[in-house]
Amino acid sequence: MLRCILPAALLLCALELRAGDPPGADAPAVTVPTFANANCPIMGKKASLKLFVDTPKGRIYMCCVKCAKEIRKDPDRAHAAAYPKIEKATNTVCPVTGEAIPEKDVPTVVLQGYEIPLCCKDCVEDARTNSQITLVKATNPKVRDVGNMVCPVTGKAIVPNALALIGDDLVRLSSPECVEAVKKDPAAVLRKAKEMAAGEGGTRTDPPAGGK
Repeated sequence: MLRCILPAALLLCALELRAGDPPGADAPAVTVPTFANANCPIMGKKASLKLFVDTPKGRIYMCCVKCAKEIRKDPDRAHAAAYPKIEKATNTVCPVTGEAIPEKDVPTVVLQGYEIPLCCKDCVEDARTNSQITLVKATNPKVRDVGNMVCPVTGKAIVPNALALIGDDLVRLSSPECVEAVKKDPAAVLRKAKEMAAGEGGTRTDPPAGGK
């Protein structure tokens, strides 16, 4: 999937979030980690954060739209060029289920230069589908997954890889464009996400692979 422009959904997200005063200096920071490759694996030029292809090995950023075809043709080769060094993640719990990583016969998944341990082989597909969430949770032990299945901004179902970190709390969204609305009042969004998660029966892990 290519993300080249910001659609009009930004306005919708902003309108559907309850209006409030601008966040003060003590408001929690809102971030979206990218784990991006520096250079395009096809042309070798500087990669753009707005241009990427989602592959079984995570997102591969490129310099121009024309490179997407070559990346899709051979994602393994493109990943090797984009992320030549593979770093072993040291997470002790599965980023998909939250269960402990087994002591032996540990299944792993490679995403954007990280080899990430999982609790079981059944988690591989979900880890790939939600690659950005998997990476955030596997590389930062401080992250707390709120586990909301409904977007606190739009009230719509969440989609894979749409997220915002509010401080150390991971909130799932219905669109990446909702991040701008989150920044307007992160405390209110976080509070609403937690309320939604509690109403859904408690926090949950990643949505089913391919589900939206």
